[in-house]
Amino acid sequence: MRHIALYLGIAAALVASCSVKEKDFNVVQPEDTGFYASFEQPAVEGTKVYVNEDLMLRWTADDRISLFQRLTYNQELRFIGETGESEGKFDFVGSGGVGSIIDDIVSVYPYQASTSITPDEVLTLTLPAEQSYAPNSFGLGANTAVSVTSTGFLVFKNVCGYLRVSLYGEGYSVSSITLKGNQGEKIAGTATVTMPLDGLPSVEMASDATTEITLTCAEPVALGATAEESVDFWFVVPPVTFSQGFTVTVNHQDGVMTKSTDKSVTIKRNYLTKMAAFTTEPQPPTYRISHMWLWGGTGPQYGGSKVIDLLTKPNYFNNDDNRGITALEDNYYQIGPDGTFTNYAGEDGRNWWFVYSGSVNPETHKDLDLRKFYDVLPLSTGKFAIDGTTVTLTRADGTTTTATWVGPGTYEMPNTNPVKSVTIETQALMFEIKGGKEVWDQSIMYTDYHIIAGNPHALFIELEQLPEGFVVPEASRTTDADFKYEEEFDLTTLPGKWNVYGNNGKPYGIWVLGGSGGDPDFVSPIEKTWDWDDSIYRESDNGLVIKVTSFDAASAAGTINWWAGNDGKFWNYIWKNTNYPDYIDKDLSEFYDQIPKGEHEFSLDFATMKATLANGHEAKFLTPGTYTFAAGKTLTIPSGCFALDFHLMDNPVPKTEYQYKDIDRFVLAPIEYILIFEKEE
Repeated sequence: MRHIALYLGIAAALVASCSVKEKDFNVVQPEDTGFYASFEQPAVEGTKVYVNEDLMLRWTADDRISLFQRLTYNQELRFIGETGESEGKFDFVGSGGVGSIIDDIVSVYPYQASTSITPDEVLTLTLPAEQSYAPNSFGLGANTAVSVTSTGFLVFKNVCGYLRVSLYGEGYSVSSITLKGNQGEKIAGTATVTMPLDGLPSVEMASDATTEITLTCAEPVALGATAEESVDFWFVVPPVTFSQGFTVTVNHQDGVMTKSTDKSVTIKRNYLTKMAAFTTEPQPPTYRISHMWLWGGTGPQYGGSKVIDLLTKPNYFNNDDNRGITALEDNYYQIGPDGTFTNYAGEDGRNWWFVYSGSVNPETHKDLDLRKFYDVLPLSTGKFAIDGTTVTLTRADGTTTTATWVGPGTYEMPNTNPVKSVTIETQALMFEIKGGKEVWDQSIMYTDYHIIAGNPHALFIELEQLPEGFVVPEASRTTDADFKYEEEFDLTTLPGKWNVYGNNGKPYGIWVLGGSGGDPDFVSPIEKTWDWDDSIYRESDNGLVIKVTSFDAASAAGTINWWAGNDGKFWNYIWKNTNYPDYIDKDLSEFYDQIPKGEHEFSLDFATMKATLANGHEAKFLTPGTYTFAAGKTLTIPSGCFALDFHLMDNPVPKTEYQYKDIDRFVLAPIEYILIFEKEE
């Protein structure tokens, strides 16, 4: 029996199946004592089946089949037609076996002397573990087919399905390929086949069946250089689900290479399953996240900390747009020999967006953007460098994160009583987390919420390395770097007490975007204490009490009370840096004394999000999110906060002699002055 082939383009997905309705093909009326046969075409939608110019399945001269009729003799029949015929006559060659009555005429392609049948028409046969390569098709004799009829019309039905593996690699020639399921699925050897009269066959693999199929090339097959020039290798496989994917081992002139997928793949009878083209060239190691161990909490020395695997807590995270932490389950991470780091977002095209769900937030019942804690891996491409155990990850924008590479073992968390530990089975990247806040309220400090969203200390991202040669599925080669969580700020929450965000420490709540010559940058006056007297600290603990007297769809109005905080004092706005004698004691109130002190009226226009204060100053009202300012500089307003942005100068400010100096940014060319506020707890 001649093999078939399907004319197919390169699949965009790792695995896809095509189908059409089952179809029987007409056969010629038998004459004399011979049998006439035709066969079922594989179910392939939108493609063509071909052997020669007429693109149809054909017999090969001298093809042999087994025939069982009335008595269970395994009779050997030979095709007496010419190669290329779609149907034709078979003559008897010989018979063997033992006698037993069956009701129908049962035939099997290809002929095997060992094929047998029971009185209830259960066939025992061998599905080949050794198959041969044929261009654009499966090899001769690989495609087992069965016919059950009551007449001399033999219509063969295919027992198996088809898996196509496509390879490319410039300069590589393949001598053989072995297929094996990652869970040891039985795919060749002894099998039993049943098929009702004029029905469809079903197959069951025997206990002694084998787990591998080897496809052998009579002569080494040269591969193309690109995916578009890939060479197709066909396996005939019984219906099976590779629950954990499969692995192919490729023998070429330079040695052996393995390629794997860990996705569940189902081979269906009479259907083609296509694996996207992959290269035989060496692949960078590929990893998946197996655990995300988090240690955090207040008072670890008093039992106030926990270790949590974040991946086991999906309900803690906002899953809008399918961007909860489960979005990481199908991500792949590659580290190239040149230090390239790639984060593939998987088939869902999603990364986690680091948002704690307000539905389980015991304090404010609002979503919390935790990107500042957990956005530690490049979200698309970047660079990976390791020095000893120190790993530096560099994003496309040049920003970096630093981790410690840790191997298998149990690691005790410092200063914990009782001792808390993290056990790593493979390897992990350990990131220290800063910016959390201690909370000694016992109703909060012992909760998972506080561990995750309040005061995390260290994150161990445990990585499982996939088998050597693993190829990331084409459908999983997505990236997702530009997303951002934009919380809707509830303007009805304006009334109440608000504090300057961050107080005197990082993350700061007071920022200046300043600098001449069209190259400004964000600098916080709090981190430049030498430019001021100690009064800068007075501003960063200030409070803002908001009362709303009118509120509708267009605007809000009321009063604000800008008060001096616990120290009872305000910033004096006086420049004190002695490196610039001409500017010592310069009063910068015109820039930074923006909010009237004490209680005064305000209004907020929702259409323009412009706040107007009683002293005539105006500010943009910024809700949580990331904003882009002059020269592409960005600033993030944290979740649950708002900011007042006072515009001071237009960019660019003509270049001064002090460009890039503190005096340039704060005194000579301040462009924006921004105060960030958080609700008092």
